[in-house]
Amino acid sequence: MKLKMKKTALIGSALVLLLTFSAGASAATTLERIQANLNHGISFLLDGETWTPKDPNGNKLTPISYKGTTYVPLKSVAEAAGVDVEYEAAKQQISLNTKTSSTTISTGERVPFSVDNVSHFLIDLDKSGITRNRAELLFGEVQYETAFTVTKVNVAGADFGFNVKKGTKRIGVLIGYHANEEDLDFKRTARYSIMDSKGQSLAAGSITDGAVVSNEIVIPNNETVFTVNFESGATSSTGTGYMIWDESWLEF
Repeated sequence: MKLKMKKTALIGSALVLLLTFSAGASAATTLERIQANLNHGISFLLDGETWTPKDPNGNKLTPISYKGTTYVPLKSVAEAAGVDVEYEAAKQQISLNTKTSSTTISTGERVPFSVDNVSHFLIDLDKSGITRNRAELLFGEVQYETAFTVTKVNVAGADFGFNVKKGTKRIGVLIGYHANEEDLDFKRTARYSIMDSKGQSLAAGSITDGAVVSNEIVIPNNETVFTVNFESGATSSTGTGYMIWDESWLEF
């Protein structure tokens, strides 16, 4: 890939990489104030195609120029180049781990959701994450094992975000919903929408309490960042929306 710096180049190259994690209060004594410039003139190519680094919320990230050196967002660039990035705040330590794979994914092959190809991120203050609670992942007589989830679904809506691996051409997702209350029937139905980073709806529909619905989505413009919204008709609903990994997949 053209963004393909060799793995070692991510650590020691003239193009210094800037981490986009936030430093904790303990880092205050190690911080040094500088005056630098956002460089909006720099563009990126990934495998010959235009690529834009983004944060987990889908916002564009801009390189910084300082004393003749260009700093780019490490997490976004490294992950695009096939390197995992972790930050341990207590030690102020960045870990770069090259990814290895024992199998080669063929074009058109469908791969199940896993920690290697999808990840979750929060949106606003909505309570969301990954669940492996078997009790809440029982839909009818089918027991599922893992899902992205967001709680407190009501008329105001609740959201979560997820990222997919670069190069994904199509995704299939299984959506589930639990109303978690026993009163009026209309409160036991929710609407869901799956959107890209620009807010364009890629799939939408209604889902009843205890049901699951399959969706197949063609990925537009090499998109990797998505938002899922659930909304019910109730003002006090405590419904929970799910994207169930067990029957969700990516196609490359």
